[in-house]
Amino acid sequence: MKTFKFISKSEEETKGFASKFARVLRPNDCLALVGEFGSGKTTFVKGLVRGFGFRKKNYVCSPSFVLLKIYRGRLPVYHFDLYRLNSPKDVEGIGLTEFLEAGGVSVIEGADKIKNFLPSEHLKIKFSILGPRKRSVVFFTTTLRLKRFLKRMVA
Repeated sequence: MKTFKFISKSEEETKGFASKFARVLRPNDCLALVGEFGSGKTTFVKGLVRGFGFRKKNYVCSPSFVLLKIYRGRLPVYHFDLYRLNSPKDVEGIGLTEFLEAGGVSVIEGADKIKNFLPSEHLKIKFSILGPRKRSVVFFTTTLRLKRFLKRMVA
C-alpha cells in the first residue's frame, strides 16, 4: 500500500486540496477517514463536497448526531460519522453497505471502527493535528488512479 502525505497550514488549504481531489473520485469510491476530534476530517469533507459542485457553504457539518448526511452534486456524497456506533450490528442497522454501492462517494468518519465492512479498494485518510492551524493528512491507497493523482498533488 502506497502512502502520500499532505501538510495543510489552514482550513482553506485543506478545503482547496479536497476540492481538487474530488475531480478524480468515481461512483462507489469509499474514503475512510480517521483521526482525533478537530484534526480536519469535516473540513476536508467541506472541500470535497465543494469540488462536487455542492454550493451551500454553511450546510456541510459533521453528522455525529444523525450518522449520515447526503450532499448532491456531480456525484452524491454520503457522509457518515460513526462516532456514536458501538458494535457491528449498529453498522448493519444504518444500511452502510447499501450506500457503498449506491453510485455515490461514501465518506466515513470514524472508519477505524468498521474495518471489516470497508470495500477492499477503499482509500484510508489519516488526519493529525500538528499545531493550531497545521494538519497532517496521510493517504493510504492501492488504487492506481488515486496513486497517480496523489503523486502529482503532494510530490
